[in-house]
Amino acid sequence: MENGERIGTYDGHNGVIWDIDVSWDTRHFCSASGDVFVKLWNCETGDVINSVSTPTAARSISLSYSGNLIAFTTIKMTQNVASLFVYDIRDGSQMSGENQPTFRKSLQTQANSCVWTHLDDTVCVGNEKGNVHQYDIRKGDDIVNFNDEAHKFQINDMQMSTDESFLITASKDKTARLFDARTLDCLKTYKAERPVNSAAISPIRDHVILGGGEEAMKVTQTTAASGHFEAKLYHLVFEEEFARFKGHFGPINTLAFHPGGNCVVSGGEDGYVRIQEFDTDYLKFDYDF
Repeated sequence: MENGERIGTYDGHNGVIWDIDVSWDTRHFCSASGDVFVKLWNCETGDVINSVSTPTAARSISLSYSGNLIAFTTIKMTQNVASLFVYDIRDGSQMSGENQPTFRKSLQTQANSCVWTHLDDTVCVGNEKGNVHQYDIRKGDDIVNFNDEAHKFQINDMQMSTDESFLITASKDKTARLFDARTLDCLKTYKAERPVNSAAISPIRDHVILGGGEEAMKVTQTTAASGHFEAKLYHLVFEEEFARFKGHFGPINTLAFHPGGNCVVSGGEDGYVRIQEFDTDYLKFDYDF
């Protein structure tokens, strides 16, 4: 994080990597790929600990609160339906494919994002119809909570707040929305001018950040200004935009806050990862009521 220098590469996948997630202690991370494999890695050494074969491409992935359970979604392809899987990394027979996963649910609509919403108990998926569905892996494969009016178009990303109270979603319908993580009630809506690909909640301030822009296939016809390729900061409560970070010349695909809240990282279609450090003015900034 000091200078952005690359210190290592994790080699092992043979296709596009759609999503990754890191455990709370940074010992492990998992990756979901289009090469029909989900992999568990040792963060420090870069070694592959386990590879799980998936029926189709894995689209999203999330590690549970303890770091012991992996949830991931797969896409619909030919005879295979879109599905949600949960594997226990402590069970070698599950990870090797000898035994069935801890949880499996066929999905009527493909889910491009998933996240654990309460400890090691509940998983939320956001699908291509803009719906958010929540499953409790202790209670079978029935939906325990849902919001079928979450968004008008597909959900591209979902992230939790540090205390697991809130869930933020990013959608193609040009909005990001804040939900109660237990009830899935919509609390706030953050409006943008272009599709939102990613959204994150600050761990230290009442702020959220949105990133996206004109779709990649249309970028060649779009100027940087009208493409809205900036990362945009909004007040969590008042839903008002108050700052932008420029620099990307293509849509932003992913955003993440540093756990200390002092910087934010963005990954863009332009092939760049940008580390944006907040200055002292931001850290001292108080919103005027």
